[in-house]
Amino acid sequence: MFSIIIPIYNKFPHLDRSINSVLNQKFGEWELILVDDGSSDGSFEKAKSYTDKRIRVFQRKQPGPGGYAARNLGIAKAKYDWVAFLDADDEWMDHHLITFLELINYQPEAKILSTSWTDNFEENKEGRFFPNTYNKRHHSKGIHEIDLKKFLKNSIDGAPPFWTGAVGFRTELLKEIGGFPEGRCKRGGDVDTWLRAIFYGELAIWSPELTVVYHRDSVNMVTKVEGFELGCESTTVQKLASLTIDDQVSSLLYKFLNARVVSRWLQTLRVGKNPDSLWGKVKWKHLTKKGLVITFWSILPSSVTKQLYRLISKGKYD
Repeated sequence: MFSIIIPIYNKFPHLDRSINSVLNQKFGEWELILVDDGSSDGSFEKAKSYTDKRIRVFQRKQPGPGGYAARNLGIAKAKYDWVAFLDADDEWMDHHLITFLELINYQPEAKILSTSWTDNFEENKEGRFFPNTYNKRHHSKGIHEIDLKKFLKNSIDGAPPFWTGAVGFRTELLKEIGGFPEGRCKRGGDVDTWLRAIFYGELAIWSPELTVVYHRDSVNMVTKVEGFELGCESTTVQKLASLTIDDQVSSLLYKFLNARVVSRWLQTLRVGKNPDSLWGKVKWKHLTKKGLVITFWSILPSSVTKQLYRLISKGKYD
């Protein structure tokens, strides 16, 4: 039923948590594909130590940015009709796959599934837990469909409905869209993949069930170690905008791209780096009011923008 892919790169302290969360699923028809991406901390040896026959372990010798190549290898090895993803430092609740099954039964034609997740900001081993923003705004609607426009509008408004550990895809859809953008970028490849999937797959089914924990303060996170870059989405948005005949979709695509660039700039600032200004990196015509303000902020000294961000975010991640 489900092929689950976990890419691993130097995540030894977290592997028991993530892998056990799969082993503890109430629904048992799955395979777990562990793809080590050239770890040097014993993660590969740890991955091979699990004895469940549903687990297969592969190794890439050369690390690939973002785990995109590792996920693509997992997709190529998948034997089931559905693929689900989990990062090596996050975890599923035991009803995650059962919730996926409920969504498939609710809408058999869907090619994309999504549950909800909880953000865990760990401080001194005491977590601060927040349901994701889309869930907070839309959980009262229950299970519902998400199309391209709804995905774009909510993402622009700071409430993306999808995240890596909470989504599942028809295997054939991932193969049709070319999988993850390995070799094209270090960051943003997940969202780039969701965008292409919803554009071509057309329909997703979403559940308000909180079935995943996103651990924001894990070791060796890409969002902490990589600097600012525009990401993969720029090329993808231009291509999709050229394919659509819907002017509203075209406008939403560019607003989405701006929102992604601004969000990534804030995230880079938050982790202590000093990104260059957003001047020339965004399309003015498609900036939201928030994006416009932050773009002007970005020309100020980093020390000033960091202080402004702390005041507005009140310590919570963007």
